[in-house]
Amino acid sequence: MIVETKNVSAKRYAFLRDTRRMRKVAIPAAIVLLVSSLIIVLAFANALPQGLGCVVGLAFLLGVLSLVVLLPLLLFFYGYSRSGCWLDEEGVRVHFPGEDEQRMDWSEALYAIDEGEEYLRRSKGKEGYGHLVARDRYLRLHMEGLLPEQRAEVQHTLAEHVEVRQPQLFTFATLLNSKKETVARGRLYVFENELLCAENRGKRQVFIAAPIRKLAWVREREPFQVGQLLCETFALYYDKKEFIVMLGYEMTVRGALGTSSNWMQTGSAQEWIEALQAANG
Repeated sequence: MIVETKNVSAKRYAFLRDTRRMRKVAIPAAIVLLVSSLIIVLAFANALPQGLGCVVGLAFLLGVLSLVVLLPLLLFFYGYSRSGCWLDEEGVRVHFPGEDEQRMDWSEALYAIDEGEEYLRRSKGKEGYGHLVARDRYLRLHMEGLLPEQRAEVQHTLAEHVEVRQPQLFTFATLLNSKKETVARGRLYVFENELLCAENRGKRQVFIAAPIRKLAWVREREPFQVGQLLCETFALYYDKKEFIVMLGYEMTVRGALGTSSNWMQTGSAQEWIEALQAANG
């Protein structure tokens, strides 16, 4: 489970949960391909009884389909074999397939975020469970790809170097300026005394890290209409700027056939206003 890297003090945590999911598809597909190939070879060698032309045709079709499934999985397995989360005495390095490598030193990190098991269940194990936050950027740990015992070890190591925070309130949101222009789209957290907006697009940057006591005001605004959805909004004033928080988010899903996106409602404005006012005392 833990593979030592060239740096003897570093530990690599492979994304075993993700690869186990892929094996559940790859192994049956490989068996189908093997059986189909055997039938086709026997047919070419005239070693099959007469009248099995339909069986050979079905075997050929299943062999092609299983090959179509296996080829991208082999590429995924290759990517995952070179990826992982490395922790050492200097910091954290994360390389997730299809993404640029991330690195953050402990001296730069301010705290870690534990999004918890509930969000992991709600996202069906595909999203969440950990970030490492610096002053103006954050590092996604991709702990949803780790097995529970791996996550426990990573969290223990994180807690030895930085504070681990659990958000009191967390959602995805779209942040707009006073001109209603989108300025950020990503995760929104409320901690005991701080509001954090972490941008998901492009480079992972911390857009707002505001002590709640420095928010001049927070108030509800009229909802935004996005297609068929009515997304609730609230506004806050921080650092001499007004920000509009729309509790709606465009989720982009990448698949084998390309990308697709859809909007979703992500919360209640009144719940967020009450949480911020309570944290502000």
